[in-house]
Amino acid sequence: MNRLPNIQRDFLPDNVDGIYIVGGTLRDLLSGRSPADIDLVVRGDIDRIAGRIAEKSKGKVISIGKSGFDMLRVVSPTTIFDLTPLDHPCIEADLLDRDFTINAMAYDVKAQRLIDCTGGLTDLQQQTIRVVSPSAFRRDPARLVRAYRMAATFQFTISADTKNAIGRHAPLVQRVAGERIWAELIKIFGETQSAAVIPDMAQSGLLTAIFPELKPTVGCIQNRHHQFDVFDHCIETCIQLETLLGVLGARFPELARVAEQTGLYAHSAMLKYSALLHDVGKPTTRQVDATGRVRFPGHAAKGAQIAARISRRLRLSRQQQETADAIIRHHIRPLFLFLSSTASGLPAKGSIRFFNHCGDLTLPIVIHTMADIMAKKRVPGRMDLAFIDFCSTLFEAYIAYKDRQARVPPLVSGKDLIAVFGRTPSPEFAVILKQVDERRLTGELTSRAQALKWVDAYLKS
Repeated sequence: MNRLPNIQRDFLPDNVDGIYIVGGTLRDLLSGRSPADIDLVVRGDIDRIAGRIAEKSKGKVISIGKSGFDMLRVVSPTTIFDLTPLDHPCIEADLLDRDFTINAMAYDVKAQRLIDCTGGLTDLQQQTIRVVSPSAFRRDPARLVRAYRMAATFQFTISADTKNAIGRHAPLVQRVAGERIWAELIKIFGETQSAAVIPDMAQSGLLTAIFPELKPTVGCIQNRHHQFDVFDHCIETCIQLETLLGVLGARFPELARVAEQTGLYAHSAMLKYSALLHDVGKPTTRQVDATGRVRFPGHAAKGAQIAARISRRLRLSRQQQETADAIIRHHIRPLFLFLSSTASGLPAKGSIRFFNHCGDLTLPIVIHTMADIMAKKRVPGRMDLAFIDFCSTLFEAYIAYKDRQARVPPLVSGKDLIAVFGRTPSPEFAVILKQVDERRLTGELTSRAQALKWVDAYLKS
């Protein structure tokens, strides 16, 4: 990083006076990464320069600026170029208006020199996220979340002075549109090594500023099986979840095929989001009985209800909302299967019912529950370890279920209920077909004749 990058100029006009490579493009070039696109600040006729770049790169010019602010994008077959006009007296004034020092450098293409008035190169070498000025957070509070997103993406450390500034300005994040906050959060959750920034966000106060619904979980004491309050337990669940996803393939190699089929790893970001909110319903459902035992009846359903409001506020997609709802609402069900299995083994019908109900979210839900259990104490108890062992059995049952589901087609259909039994379509059809399918998947019914006989007996009863 001590040497300037060898920047290609083939796409630029012949006259490069007043053209600067800036922002994330320069940061990535200086650190040896391949930039996703090319960010340029230009002094002069931005339309002429964009047109010339489009001509040389065989691209097309698109206006993407907001009202009163010109910004042009050139989309070529291989590269995207974003051009912004220099609206300051000099490039240095532009850089001082930016967010973080590693993004506040410019390369003067004509002079072939680096312009670094904030110490960005040093911070890049030292892998440090440092805000250019505390006023940067006031100008755009979305930068409060972006600091942690950049820390997670690059595995950099946020400087102490920047953390202090985030703490002072954290309440400002509530002024930011939900979709902008979510755009940063989902990138944090999507990184394979991002859980470490969550405790930092909590310590700065930014986490509860984004999720005020988590404030009641701070100091909410749980039962004797839990070492942490609800707030710290949720954060620890995120950490355990990320660890589990990282070792899952090695620990359970037999899961690889089914995990691929059901898109398990595509749900990793939503798993972390759900882990953070999975017990948000506990404070409002907390009860203490006469013996001092603490219970949280119905907390999963209540948590799903609260999380749904949060998801709407952050403008998650419908699919993302449904995924989070399913994980939070059903995160206790694998534990119920475990408790019912301690006496007589894994209940076949109960597991099939669970798999049918959760569908392709079965693995995410089970893995969430594993992380939830491991996050109860720093050293897992005997029953906690027994549950993790039980999940191996549950995974085996799920793999067999998926194989049987793919191999054996449904034994009866709605048409059979009409043609064979003379029934009129009604909600009862779904009940009958579901019960037949459960018995098919457990192996109780193996042929169409058996299935029809079972339906006949069911209807007569």
